[in-house]
Amino acid sequence: MPGQAGCEYRRVIRRATLALLLAGAAVATGALPAAQAKKVTIAYFKTPSHNIVCMFAGGLADTKPFVACGIKSGLKPPPRKVRCREGDPTDEFINLEQTGRAHEPSCAGDPGPFVGEKQARVLRYGHTFRRRGLRCKSAPAGLTCRNKSGHGFFLSRAHSRRF
Repeated sequence: MPGQAGCEYRRVIRRATLALLLAGAAVATGALPAAQAKKVTIAYFKTPSHNIVCMFAGGLADTKPFVACGIKSGLKPPPRKVRCREGDPTDEFINLEQTGRAHEPSCAGDPGPFVGEKQARVLRYGHTFRRRGLRCKSAPAGLTCRNKSGHGFFLSRAHSRRF
């Protein structure tokens, strides 16, 4: 069901944000050792053009590490239009977990990775972001992300594809 991918996407993004906030609070109060809180990781990065913004989340309970990317110019070709039970149709997000194929959530009710755009570090051309079996390489032609399984996606203003 198309709406389920959008619901799952929002659930994972919210869980990532909540886990990071709770881990920080637990360390501040002494309820959780800092070393254990460091297992929860949220990192943002963007391409030099600032057209693509990505979020990595890892160390969350019952969620595999993943990269979620948004492209301001939209996916080309755009995904099939759907009716959303929650959120609105979107053509600018793609997600990739440690294993399996990348997927495009068809519905979104929040800004996704764009929420971290201001603090996202620029991933310069020729450089690679690597975390927990996921890697994304920035190039003048676009951004390519792959997982342990060799699946992934390519994003650029001109076109996008999953593999």
